[in-house]
Amino acid sequence: MWSTNLDSSINPQGGFSDNLRNENQEKNSKIQTIVPAMIGNLLSFDSIDEPKIWHLPARMFMIVGLVRSVEETATKVSYNVEDETGTITALKWLEVNKKELTVQMNTYVRIIGLLREQSDKRHILIIRMLPLQTLNELTNHILEVTYVTLKAKLMAQKHGIVGEERNAENFSSNESSAAGMSTGQHLVYKLIQTQNDTESGIERTEIKEKVPKFLLQHVDDILEFLVSEGHIYTTSSDDHFKTI
Repeated sequence: MWSTNLDSSINPQGGFSDNLRNENQEKNSKIQTIVPAMIGNLLSFDSIDEPKIWHLPARMFMIVGLVRSVEETATKVSYNVEDETGTITALKWLEVNKKELTVQMNTYVRIIGLLREQSDKRHILIIRMLPLQTLNELTNHILEVTYVTLKAKLMAQKHGIVGEERNAENFSSNESSAAGMSTGQHLVYKLIQTQNDTESGIERTEIKEKVPKFLLQHVDDILEFLVSEGHIYTTSSDDHFKTI
């Protein structure tokens, strides 16, 4: 679900590798994977020195957002990036004799970078930035944010890690507009919400194609729950959905 091009403590199947079990021996280590996040998540951390998701320290984040403004100086480029949960500045230091990627305003980009803070204002130090090729990438990113929260929570509970959960809960609650949902219900809700701008919304089979495998058998029950609770509604057929 997320990139593992760095030495990672999270494997591609969504589980955490054994090195997390030796927490006392590796107390100062950080997860070297790229953790998908919403901008609001990054702004909600109590401290950027040791940002954690369910007590699992993270270092590098990936956001997807809309570029609202671009400001270039002789040494750096500043991008004002926005998603549905907040706005943050992303900084790219210019390198001599290297042609930088040109990013237009009001285009979606994927940014991988480090969370930094200066003068009480947080920003992303860009390591890599790419424009989105399709809006499906935006949908996938939202799913990844929800999924990594679930996996981190399950892993923390498995190893008896409790307390100080506010930052972790923010990873799923900041972008949630529907209270009282389980993680699976919230994930399906967010997937439907990403297709609200289409004529008929998203179709049931497409939802089943995009959800994680562990959730597949529960999709029909989740859809029934979301409809009955008034979170979503059917459109052109009983198998097409949009959120309220």
